[in-house]
Amino acid sequence: MFLSSSGPDALCRLVLLLHSWKAETSTQLLTTVVQLSISPHSAPTVSSLFLSQRQGNMVGEMKLMIAEEQKFQGKALSLSHTKTAITTIKEKFTEQQLQMFEQSCFGHLLGIEDLKWTSPIVHGLLLRKADPKTVSQLNGIKFIVGKKVIQFTAQQFCIVTGLRFGNLPFIPIPTNENCSLKRKYFANDKAVNLLELEKAFLECDDVDDVFKLGFLYFAVFVLLGSEKHVHIDMRYLKLAEDLEEFGKYPWGAVSYAKTNASLLRALCADYQRVKVPTKTAKTKKSGKKPTTTATGRPREYHLKGFPYALQIWAYEVFPALAALHLVVHEENAHIPRLLHWRSNSSPRFYELMSQVFENREVDVQLLRPSVMDKQQPYWTWGDSADDSEELVDLLGDDAEQQTGTSASVEEKEKDIDDTANLPSSSKGTVASRELRTLKRDFERTKDELAKVSLSNRALCDRVHQLEDKVRKESMKAEKEFEKNTKSVEDFRNTLASMEHYFKLEIEQLKK
Repeated sequence: MFLSSSGPDALCRLVLLLHSWKAETSTQLLTTVVQLSISPHSAPTVSSLFLSQRQGNMVGEMKLMIAEEQKFQGKALSLSHTKTAITTIKEKFTEQQLQMFEQSCFGHLLGIEDLKWTSPIVHGLLLRKADPKTVSQLNGIKFIVGKKVIQFTAQQFCIVTGLRFGNLPFIPIPTNENCSLKRKYFANDKAVNLLELEKAFLECDDVDDVFKLGFLYFAVFVLLGSEKHVHIDMRYLKLAEDLEEFGKYPWGAVSYAKTNASLLRALCADYQRVKVPTKTAKTKKSGKKPTTTATGRPREYHLKGFPYALQIWAYEVFPALAALHLVVHEENAHIPRLLHWRSNSSPRFYELMSQVFENREVDVQLLRPSVMDKQQPYWTWGDSADDSEELVDLLGDDAEQQTGTSASVEEKEKDIDDTANLPSSSKGTVASRELRTLKRDFERTKDELAKVSLSNRALCDRVHQLEDKVRKESMKAEKEFEKNTKSVEDFRNTLASMEHYFKLEIEQLKK
């Protein structure tokens, strides 16, 4: 997308670009801003700046972390113990405790008990990670798919999971003196791992403590997923003693941080800081399959935190997954987004890569917050979405990367230069800007319609409830009427019997 407009509109766009481009380019753009403010007709166009940036360090050298010809069929394993934790919570809590949990900040996550982990989709997407060494990270991990550069950000994690973000409060380190949970269950322990926490929760018979330990158990096992021998943050024991403060804690922020760090390290030993074994042949004694590929990459790897968020984000961003019947979108009024999806079947790896992740024409839909998303208590970014996501979308329209089959950088730069010199380029810019405005208006209209639809659905439900109530009351009244009618009939029969009896008695007296 190349812009040749000038004046305030161009100034705004250039200032926006300053926040995300590297220092040397920012200096160039700042100079351009000054030139535009003095003489807009003599300043270079934004299209020429795009060309300059391509000749610099951003798009021209952007690379995949793993080249397409080096892709391998690996298996991503989630360390979020979602199904286990939800099943355990439902079995351990009383009915009243479960109802209270459903109303908490974690309550909606009980609805994903049957959500399947789809390793091929997550692994295929991670193979499209842009190498952090060759791109400027804006707010999240970047992926190169189709003709766009997309990123998985904190905002999108929030939209998908419905978990709160915000500043982390101070939590004192628990001791046996200031924390009853530690004193009762971990008095002699300086550190506690997931297995020990699970054991304490399952063996606890104190009603109040079970509830508190259950919240901590859910947070650690589902949102901060890791191996069960890993130690938990002991400060969460102190936090769990006050469940009101526990519910206000920004669990979305800490879960995203752990998930994001794990996704950044995934697949590449250089980022994992571990030595990858190079042995690939089967041993004659054990006959076990090799744990690595021919290039030394691990066939199986673990993702910490809550990687289900990335999986659901992929469902939202790539409509092709639903079109191929790999996933199913369920139309409902639930919030957040992870309650709208279910996995349909496990895709074949190479078919998935060719039809979706390596398909240069694949449709990519940026995930943006709806009106209803912004009205939720966990949304802390206000009414406006992150501007950096819009910037990625603009750059992505022309992000033809060097991923094996793309044209050379020199040819693309020539095309860019020729396009920038066309007299109609400004018209194309205006049309594109109007198109983006129409798309935003369309999305807002869709959100409003969804809101109206939700209200209508609620009204219909209320009408149905009233109809059921009227029907039940009518049936009850009919039964009462029938009962009263029968009582009157019985009373009449009794009177008739008494009258007959009295007549017989009178006749006997006369005799």
